[in-house]
Amino acid sequence: MKKIVFLFTALLILGLTSQAKNLVTLKGDKEVKAAELATLNTTSLSGVVLDNETGEALTGVAIHFEGSNEVVYTDFDGNFKMDNIVPGNYNILSNYISYSDNKLKNVNVSGQNNVIRLVLKKD
Repeated sequence: MKKIVFLFTALLILGLTSQAKNLVTLKGDKEVKAAELATLNTTSLSGVVLDNETGEALTGVAIHFEGSNEVVYTDFDGNFKMDNIVPGNYNILSNYISYSDNKLKNVNVSGQNNVIRLVLKKD
Protein backbone atom coordinates (compact mmCIF):
# COMPACT_ATOMS: atom_id res chain seq x y z
CA MET A 1 0.00 0.00 0.00
CA LYS A 2 2.84 2.40 0.84
CA LYS A 3 4.38 1.75 -2.58
CA ILE A 4 1.13 2.63 -4.33
CA VAL A 5 0.75 5.86 -2.34
CA PHE A 6 4.37 6.77 -3.06
CA LEU A 7 3.98 6.00 -6.77
CA PHE A 8 0.75 8.00 -6.98
CA THR A 9 2.37 10.98 -5.21
CA ALA A 10 5.42 10.84 -7.50
CA LEU A 11 3.23 10.75 -10.61
CA LEU A 12 1.17 13.68 -9.32
CA ILE A 13 4.28 15.77 -8.69
CA LEU A 14 5.69 14.92 -12.12
CA GLY A 15 2.40 15.87 -13.73
CA LEU A 16 2.30 19.24 -11.97
CA THR A 17 5.92 19.89 -12.86
CA SER A 18 5.35 19.19 -16.54
CA GLN A 19 2.32 21.50 -16.54
CA ALA A 20 4.36 24.27 -14.92
CA LYS A 21 6.85 24.10 -17.78
CA ASN A 22 4.08 24.98 -20.20
CA LEU A 23 2.90 28.08 -18.35
CA VAL A 24 3.04 31.14 -20.54
CA THR A 25 3.49 34.84 -20.01
CA LEU A 26 2.87 37.74 -22.32
CA LYS A 27 5.67 39.20 -24.43
CA GLY A 28 4.08 42.09 -26.23
CA ASP A 29 1.40 40.26 -28.16
CA LYS A 30 3.21 36.89 -28.09
CA GLU A 31 3.11 34.14 -25.51
CA VAL A 32 6.39 32.84 -24.09
CA LYS A 33 6.76 29.46 -22.39
CA ALA A 34 8.16 29.51 -18.86
CA ALA A 35 11.31 27.68 -20.01
CA GLU A 36 11.97 30.43 -22.58
CA LEU A 37 11.24 33.16 -20.02
CA ALA A 38 14.18 32.00 -17.90
CA THR A 39 16.55 32.77 -20.78
CA LEU A 40 15.11 36.22 -21.48
CA ASN A 41 16.10 39.40 -19.72
CA THR A 42 13.16 40.67 -17.74
CA THR A 43 12.50 43.99 -16.08
CA SER A 44 9.93 45.57 -13.81
CA LEU A 45 7.47 48.43 -13.95
CA SER A 46 6.41 50.48 -10.97
CA GLY A 47 4.38 53.59 -10.48
CA VAL A 48 1.84 55.57 -8.54
CA VAL A 49 -1.84 56.30 -9.17
CA LEU A 50 -3.30 59.64 -8.11
CA ASP A 51 -6.64 61.48 -8.18
CA ASN A 52 -6.53 64.26 -10.78
CA GLU A 53 -8.35 66.82 -8.58
CA THR A 54 -6.87 66.26 -5.14
CA GLY A 55 -3.54 64.62 -5.98
CA GLU A 56 -4.29 61.99 -3.34
CA ALA A 57 -3.04 58.43 -3.77
CA LEU A 58 -5.67 55.90 -4.83
CA THR A 59 -5.67 52.54 -3.04
CA GLY A 60 -6.83 49.34 -4.75
CA VAL A 61 -6.59 50.47 -8.38
CA ALA A 62 -6.31 47.50 -10.78
CA ILE A 63 -3.34 47.76 -13.17
CA HIS A 64 -2.67 45.33 -16.03
CA PHE A 65 -1.30 45.02 -19.54
CA GLU A 66 -3.86 44.89 -22.32
CA GLY A 67 -4.32 41.26 -23.34
CA SER A 68 -3.02 39.89 -20.05
CA ASN A 69 -5.00 38.41 -17.17
CA GLU A 70 -2.35 39.25 -14.58
CA VAL A 71 -3.44 42.17 -12.42
CA VAL A 72 -1.66 44.10 -9.67
CA TYR A 73 -3.31 46.53 -7.27
CA THR A 74 -2.07 49.76 -5.79
CA ASP A 75 -1.14 49.75 -2.12
CA PHE A 76 -2.23 52.23 0.57
CA ASP A 77 0.10 54.90 -0.87
CA GLY A 78 -1.10 54.37 -4.46
CA ASN A 79 2.06 52.50 -5.46
CA PHE A 80 2.27 49.35 -7.57
CA LYS A 81 4.98 47.13 -9.01
CA MET A 82 4.94 44.51 -11.76
CA ASP A 83 7.90 42.11 -12.01
CA ASN A 84 9.22 39.68 -14.65
CA ILE A 85 8.19 41.75 -17.64
CA VAL A 86 9.73 40.94 -20.99
CA PRO A 87 10.97 44.26 -22.44
CA GLY A 88 8.68 45.71 -25.08
CA ASN A 89 5.87 48.15 -25.76
CA TYR A 90 2.63 47.69 -23.86
CA ASN A 91 -0.77 49.28 -23.42
CA ILE A 92 -1.34 49.70 -19.69
CA LEU A 93 -4.89 49.70 -18.37
CA SER A 94 -6.13 50.93 -15.01
CA ASN A 95 -9.59 50.47 -13.49
CA TYR A 96 -11.06 51.90 -10.32
CA ILE A 97 -14.63 52.22 -9.06
CA SER A 98 -16.19 55.66 -9.74
CA TYR A 99 -13.23 56.72 -11.90
CA SER A 100 -12.89 56.67 -15.68
CA ASP A 101 -10.89 53.76 -17.05
CA ASN A 102 -7.43 54.83 -18.16
CA LYS A 103 -5.29 53.44 -20.98
CA LEU A 104 -1.67 54.40 -21.57
CA LYS A 105 -0.81 53.37 -25.11
CA ASN A 106 2.50 52.05 -26.40
CA VAL A 107 4.50 52.39 -23.16
CA ASN A 108 8.09 51.25 -23.63
CA VAL A 109 9.17 48.97 -20.78
CA SER A 110 12.87 48.16 -21.02
CA GLY A 111 16.10 48.44 -19.07
CA GLN A 112 15.91 49.32 -15.38
CA ASN A 113 13.74 51.65 -13.29
CA ASN A 114 10.61 51.82 -15.43
CA VAL A 115 8.36 54.19 -13.51
CA ILE A 116 5.02 55.68 -14.55
CA ARG A 117 2.52 58.06 -12.97
CA LEU A 118 -1.18 57.53 -13.62
CA VAL A 119 -3.71 60.26 -12.90
CA LEU A 120 -7.35 59.15 -12.82
CA LYS A 121 -10.42 61.32 -13.26
CA LYS A 122 -13.69 60.76 -11.39
CA ASP A 123 -16.71 59.82 -13.49
